[in-house]
Amino acid sequence: MSEVVPPWWDRDVDDESGQLLRADVRESAHRVWKSVWAQARRLLGDAADAPELLESAVKAVSRYLDKNHAPLHASDPGGLLVLACHRSLRRLTRKRGRIELLGGSSELAEILRAPDWSHEVDRRLLLERLASELNAKTRAILRLRISGHDWKEIARMLHMTAPAARTSFWRDVRKAHLRFLRAPEAKSCAPRGDEG
Repeated sequence: MSEVVPPWWDRDVDDESGQLLRADVRESAHRVWKSVWAQARRLLGDAADAPELLESAVKAVSRYLDKNHAPLHASDPGGLLVLACHRSLRRLTRKRGRIELLGGSSELAEILRAPDWSHEVDRRLLLERLASELNAKTRAILRLRISGHDWKEIARMLHMTAPAARTSFWRDVRKAHLRFLRAPEAKSCAPRGDEG
């Protein structure tokens, strides 16, 4: 089950400076959007920041090409866009102090997807037990994520920043998972098969 990549918004004018953005860079941004979105999702846990990162890259690459008097459509600026987004993603990852992510709601859904009803029952029992190990705030965040709320909406509801909400959530999930795995009865509740 793969998550649907939302469309990327396209603006022909930089909101801050009022400068026109290059058409060749904007066209290329549409071609690389899926790749940027997937990379943001992989590195940050979700792709909520991907649109802003690509928009910033479009502005930076447009300024760079204009400054160097590059003719429109002389070459494909897709590589420059991907590189600019990759660098921004790495900076953002370091800033948030995150090395490796446990995953997002789609990964949780994928992990819990079962090929038959007996596996489904086992996985539901596992999820219920894991959820019982979470603190009240993290359980609330889990319910909101399952309901389809993004990190920015959740952060507003909890009066936090989106990165703080996401970090707090996954930290508690990791701790709860470790507590669950260390408990003797965890062995009897663990899903059969698919271990690997």
